[in-house]
Amino acid sequence: MRKLMNLLITLLVVLALTAGGVWGYLWYSTRRQVEQIVAAAKPFAEISYGGIEVLPTGSTGVKQVKIIPHFVNDVISIGAIRLNAPNLLDLLNIRWQLSRGQVPGAMSLSVHQLDIPLYGDIIGSKPPPPHQRAPFDDLQTLGCGPVAHFSGSEWQEMGYDRLFSNMKIGYRLNANRMNVYVNNDARDWAALSLDMSFALTSPPASIMELTTSLTPKLASLNAIFQDDGYNTRRNNYCAAKAGKPINEYIADHVRLVNERLRANGVNLGPGLIAAYQRYLTENGTLTLTANPPAPIDPTELQFYKAEDVVKLAGLTVKVNDQAVNDLSLEWNAALVAKAMGIGAQRTLAEEPTEEARAPSMLKPTVIKQSFHPIAVSDLSQHVGKIAKLRTSTGASYQGKLETMTEGVIKVTIRKSGGTATLHLRNEEITEAQVLY
Repeated sequence: MRKLMNLLITLLVVLALTAGGVWGYLWYSTRRQVEQIVAAAKPFAEISYGGIEVLPTGSTGVKQVKIIPHFVNDVISIGAIRLNAPNLLDLLNIRWQLSRGQVPGAMSLSVHQLDIPLYGDIIGSKPPPPHQRAPFDDLQTLGCGPVAHFSGSEWQEMGYDRLFSNMKIGYRLNANRMNVYVNNDARDWAALSLDMSFALTSPPASIMELTTSLTPKLASLNAIFQDDGYNTRRNNYCAAKAGKPINEYIADHVRLVNERLRANGVNLGPGLIAAYQRYLTENGTLTLTANPPAPIDPTELQFYKAEDVVKLAGLTVKVNDQAVNDLSLEWNAALVAKAMGIGAQRTLAEEPTEEARAPSMLKPTVIKQSFHPIAVSDLSQHVGKIAKLRTSTGASYQGKLETMTEGVIKVTIRKSGGTATLHLRNEEITEAQVLY
């Protein structure tokens, strides 16, 4: 019995020393990294903090942070910034993996008690000049009397003096699936809960591969936006500025938002317009869910008709647990891109043939190619060539024809960061030209 007791005591001492060693290593390495960040930020801001903390639940970080930027009149206070892992040993492993460029299985970053004043330059800055405003900027101010932009002074008139929030962003890897989540709670403003799942072609071998090579496809999305008093304050403030009853202001605001969207290529159906008005009036919860039948590349959705996007993404919308049955909408891709300041697609050049790659002692004869109009029904005869296509939505695409089956043509276009493959239906194409 005495030997057993001695063994147990020895084991407890070893575990305590091991835990102490892990804690000490994490505390020291965290402090060293924080000091490196503070030193690197000196040209831009003065950063001070109260201490380093390592929690047995699997997180490490810095507490009582104060940031004083040099170029703006602001002081940012943060209760704590933490790197989180499932447990303490995983936290230790994360540092080892990151140092070698590997992707940890799960981790998150949390910011607690972020406190930013509204009278400074970060949030309360003056509005940009009119020539720098985009059509979709300041939609929330429409109908608000003479107010064209919300900044610190307007928010203070609503009863706010600072932004106080907690935020957490992280991910989890599971085989060929990545779950990304964001939770942000701004007290007396609103709360956002976002949970997305992406399908990967293969597990990422490194951070570089994850950020540059893999093309994640959206497998599911659940976004919940919970009002926490902002709608009421904004409604009361803008109704007073407009000199109207609150319900009349809300109706006017919704009408003006709809008109602005339509003028720039987005035409919402009656169901979505009514849902937005109900959300403003009832001050509750807006839920957006996407469950696509098959994982989809989100960057390609802009090239489809709106009605097809709703089906492909499996979209559902609810306001205060009441489903929005009418999700009809339309958009003009060219007008939307112009309103958002997005440039035209770059041309996808043809790959050189084997003959073109082969060296030759003779100067080759250069045959100048040009685009020739053809019938849409003849596109299948030009697979592998470059084509210009115009659709009924007004959008134009230029890319390589891949295949054509059952009335659907596949086109690969070049865009920033890589390529995208579009699936266009024959009846959507109004004009076609092929390069030869």
